[in-house]
Amino acid sequence: MDANIAGKGFYRILIANQLIGDLRRLGPERASEPYCSAGFVDLQINGFAGTDFSAPDLTEASVLRVLEPIRATGVTSFCPTLVTGSLDLLERNLRTLERVRAGSQDFAASVPCYHMEGPYLSPGGAHGAHDPTLMRQPAWHEFKRLQEAAGGRIGILTIAPELPGASELIERVSGAGVLVAIGHTDGSPADVHRAVRAGARLSTHLGNGCAEFIHRHQTPIWAQLVSDGLSASMICDGFHLPPELIQAIARLKGADRSILITDAIHVAGLDPGDYYLGPTPIRLLPSGQVITLTTPASMAGSTLTMNRAVERFHTLGGVPLEIAIRAATANPARLLGPAYGICGELEPGAPANLAIWTRSTAELQMDAVFLNGLRHEF
Repeated sequence: MDANIAGKGFYRILIANQLIGDLRRLGPERASEPYCSAGFVDLQINGFAGTDFSAPDLTEASVLRVLEPIRATGVTSFCPTLVTGSLDLLERNLRTLERVRAGSQDFAASVPCYHMEGPYLSPGGAHGAHDPTLMRQPAWHEFKRLQEAAGGRIGILTIAPELPGASELIERVSGAGVLVAIGHTDGSPADVHRAVRAGARLSTHLGNGCAEFIHRHQTPIWAQLVSDGLSASMICDGFHLPPELIQAIARLKGADRSILITDAIHVAGLDPGDYYLGPTPIRLLPSGQVITLTTPASMAGSTLTMNRAVERFHTLGGVPLEIAIRAATANPARLLGPAYGICGELEPGAPANLAIWTRSTAELQMDAVFLNGLRHEF
């Protein structure tokens, strides 16, 4: 296959035995040819195309329905994300995901691990669309129960660091190889720094999942921005973050610690209208923004896709295209770690999980993806 690699030139890419076999530079980029990158990696997808991973009626069939629509956005690796819910519901849905994994090679190849966003979050102003009545104090025995239901595949835990027992849980969970993220926090800068010392390495959708009105100085946002121990995930959909904040995060976190996520919910890919997110009524606006129909209203996840997120990080964040691609490929892959076998960069010996696309003003137009060397066209 011959394609451009952003910022590097025009290449011949050979695939053999489900792996990238060789890369051969043929010359400078060619405007008439498509681009190739590693397949996109999304650390936070709550649902897609009508499927909600936290729904009480989640089924194996509904999980499988998301694979093709997500793949059509260039994503070859994603982390189904379960939001705050009862322990029984979380356990049930994790077991459902594991049954899908056991029966579907496609799912197993596309899903390196699961993301638990809650229930150990702040019930205060930072709770967002999560139900504060279902939030709990951090407890190792509870996490072990959920990890057992997940077959050991909870790979990311988002937690509010100010909760009693949070530091202890962060230390134990991170020591067990789980990526710990800070999110939905009403904590202080001291809480953030303590969490980083305990092992937290990521900020979940930095600039969101916080109270609407905060102290201008004593805020967890500044502490997360300046912490070199934290990478930062961002929702670059044009609604969640203003351009100036995207640019500030990009400059402070740099090319290696900026990460794009979609935070997509089940209405992504559906028509505008009124829906429910759990028990909460929500509205998908024609613009693509999702809001709650509660008082006061708040945003409730997104309908962002990763091919749009890359282009918007490039334009709104003012970063080179190759850096925007890195935020959706190499950076999240490296943060999860080599044990998951994700293709983060185009290099010989990496899994042949690739995205083929062309440029446009609004998004990257996806032509195809390769998953373990097998081409899927759209």
